Amino acid sequence: MKVFVAVALFLVAVQVQAGSDQELWTQFKVDHGKTYRSLREEQARFSVFQSNLRTIEQHNAKYEAGEETYYLKVTQFADMTPEEFKEFLSLGEKTKPDLNHPVYEPDMTVAAPNSVDWRQKGAVLEVKNQGQCGSCWSFSATGCLEGQNAIKHGQKISLSEQNLMDCSGGYGNNGCDGGLMTNAFFYVHDHGINSEAAYPYEGKVKNCRFDSSKSIVQVDGVYKVNEDEEALKQVIALEGPVSVGVDASGFSLYGGGVFNPRSCSSSSINHGVLAVGYGTEGNTDYWIVKNSWGPGWGESGYIKMIRNHNNRCGIVTLASIVTLKSDEFRDQLIQKLIEYVKKTLEIFRVGKELGENGTEGRNGFAENFDNFEHLENT
Repeated sequence: MKVFVAVALFLVAVQVQAGSDQELWTQFKVDHGKTYRSLREEQARFSVFQSNLRTIEQHNAKYEAGEETYYLKVTQFADMTPEEFKEFLSLGEKTKPDLNHPVYEPDMTVAAPNSVDWRQKGAVLEVKNQGQCGSCWSFSATGCLEGQNAIKHGQKISLSEQNLMDCSGGYGNNGCDGGLMTNAFFYVHDHGINSEAAYPYEGKVKNCRFDSSKSIVQVDGVYKVNEDEEALKQVIALEGPVSVGVDASGFSLYGGGVFNPRSCSSSSINHGVLAVGYGTEGNTDYWIVKNSWGPGWGESGYIKMIRNHNNRCGIVTLASIVTLKSDEFRDQLIQKLIEYVKKTLEIFRVGKELGENGTEGRNGFAENFDNFEHLENT
């Protein structure tokens, strides 16, 4: 891991130092498809870009000196000021939890592993990109639902953020202008949700086109997680990925390492993400967090956030999870199979015992076989 980080940081340094600011600017526009309405606007954005380059250089020098735990790089947000970036973060800034929902109580007597990564267990789908729409809440919600569906039902199906954006306004969400994961969960509880394939993402609110006949999952319960990092760790370990809200004001240029900024609120939450695991790097505990800004941001679309540090950046402030309704048909089928096997074993056991007694044995076996056929036809 140390070698990987060193190489990544070296590449960032080369990227910043290899050419002039103008060359880096040209490459930035190509990489991220940036166009501007006028020459004046582009000049203003270039000035902001140059300022961010200096910020990256200064911060990474401290990282190399061991004074910082994470490094920065040029991202799609490198032409935005910190103030503009904060406006982009539109979970709908929350200063305190407003979750009047039952608390999910994990079994704290079970020893959680030292590290968990649900990506390695097939419960986390590909990193998505919300684009310029403030729909982070919908991506956080689908990530949690996708995780539960994979864990409980063995189905890895990408779910529709657009479905939530278009249809959950009546539950308190505001499309590209923010929302809450729990509001989305309650919508899915009442209606269901379509797959991404059936209801693809468009990055703007449109008329609701939800098709109940194509619903993928059914939510049974919506729960908040106690505002305690040990509780969050236990829920992730035992149940799966958890929707969380964070103060992401310092995320714009994140490149890698354990994010531990000097200033980060535990109460002013402005971005919805997905906690998919946790671990320790050296002596530093961290959360593994999936973002929705594409795989080019951060560590392949993920960020490691400081853990066990007084709820730094508010990761447990708005944490929530769902439970899914069981697949009744599947459960009934499994039960029938169990009964089928038990009855089959019993039939052959009885047949073996009675078969040695001639006609009586054959009649006894036939009687049991009739019961077997009856079970098979149920």
